[in-house]
Formats: sequence, C-alpha cells, structure tokens
Amino acid sequence: MTPNFTRALCTALLVAAAFAGPARAQIITVNGGFENGLTGWTVVDQVGSNGTVFVQSGTVSPSSGFPVPAPPEGSNAAMTDSQGPGSHVLFQDFIVPTTNFNIAQLRFSIFTGNRANAFFTPATPSLDFSTPTLNQQIRIDIMNPAASPFSVAAADVLLNAYQSKPGDPLVYGYTPYIVDLTSLLAANQGQTLRLRFAETDNVFNMQMGLDSVSVAVPEPGSLALCGLALGAVAWRRQWANRRRAVGVGGRQNSSPL
Repeated sequence: MTPNFTRALCTALLVAAAFAGPARAQIITVNGGFENGLTGWTVVDQVGSNGTVFVQSGTVSPSSGFPVPAPPEGSNAAMTDSQGPGSHVLFQDFIVPTTNFNIAQLRFSIFTGNRANAFFTPATPSLDFSTPTLNQQIRIDIMNPAASPFSVAAADVLLNAYQSKPGDPLVYGYTPYIVDLTSLLAANQGQTLRLRFAETDNVFNMQMGLDSVSVAVPEPGSLALCGLALGAVAWRRQWANRRRAVGVGGRQNSSPL
C-alpha cells in the first residue's frame, strides 16, 4: 500500500464516515426523514395564513390536491400546502459539537411545486405574505435561535443555504442538495443554532416538500482510523528503508567482486 494511495483512501474514509454509515455523527438527530411525522420539528404559520406544513405520503399534495412526486426516502416527507396565501416555517434547533471536525454538511432533498407563473422575491427581503408586494419564494437558512421564525435580518440569518429566485423552474421533483457548514459550525462550537425551512406564497398555491434532512460531522473514531492508517504507512516505509540498508537475514549488502 503506497503512501499516496493510503492518503487518498483516508480522505475517502473521512468523507464516507462523515455522511454515511455508522461512523457518521448526526447533529440533526430527530426524525430527518419524517418517518415519525413531524416529531422533533416545530411548525410556525404566520397569523392569517391558509394551510400549514403537513406529512406527505403518496403522490397528491395534502391540501390542494396537486400532483406531487412520492417521498424519495421511506414513506413520508414534510410538505407545505394550502388553498390560499400564507407563510409557513419548519425548524429544528441543534447544538454544535465541541469536538474537532474537518467537515460538516447540511443535506436535504427538496421538491418545489410553484403553481404561480413565477417566483417573486421582494426588493426588501421579507417572508410576510400579507403585504401588497408579490412574495412567492422558498428559503432555507441557519439561524440565530433567538430570532423570530420569520426573520430575514442579516443579524439573524447566519447562513442562507438555499433560496428560490425569479426565473427558476416552477415545478421540479425532489432534488438532493449538499451545503458546506464547516466554517460556520467551527465558529459556533457548543452553541445552539436553528435550521429553518420557509415558504411564502401570496400569488398562487405552492408546495415545498422536504426529505432526507441531515447535519453531520465525522465521529472522532473515523479520524483515529486515518491516523492509524498513516502511521502504518510511515512504519512500513521505515522498515523498507532498513531492509534496503541490510540484506535479508541481517547481512550487510555488498557489491560483487
């Protein structure tokens, strides 16, 4: 096993261990696939909103009856739906671990079902559906947990992970996204942060479907495995150098006469 190969393998193990299999340390630990309904999540609907966040199963939207794709993982997903305008938030708070980590990622799959003719984002950012300004958007943020669930103030939004934009496709199936959180989480170790999914529609119906939500970092054990692997390579290199310096069985190498 060459040093370059082992380093490449170690890197691959780190990535795999961080985001798949038993060595993955999940920060979002409660019901990221919504198989237990909305347990562990908090739903907030702006006062006066029609609709809410539902559990989706099957291929029909929970309230308005539009065709939607089946959940991509398991039997359930979470989905906003309504028969009138509204603003809806789904969030979960999490504590950033204090252990060192090299990688941290947010992963999710999202379905967008915008039944209006476009996305609309107010010039002054807002998740308020009740204003005369056209507001038809989806956004996903890492937030200060002390902020209002509907806040979009720069001081409250620590990282915008996703936002629909005018010109985006209106209806498209569940699509996986990966967002790097390494720097943000490293700067907030031991702190409580909030993962927020928000949808606002005051033009026409819109569904936001969510599944396979996770925030994860590698467990310390996966880092230790890589350290052992690199240590083994160093030992093998030293042993090979010694064997080249002396003959097999300990005899000194010499040139033929």
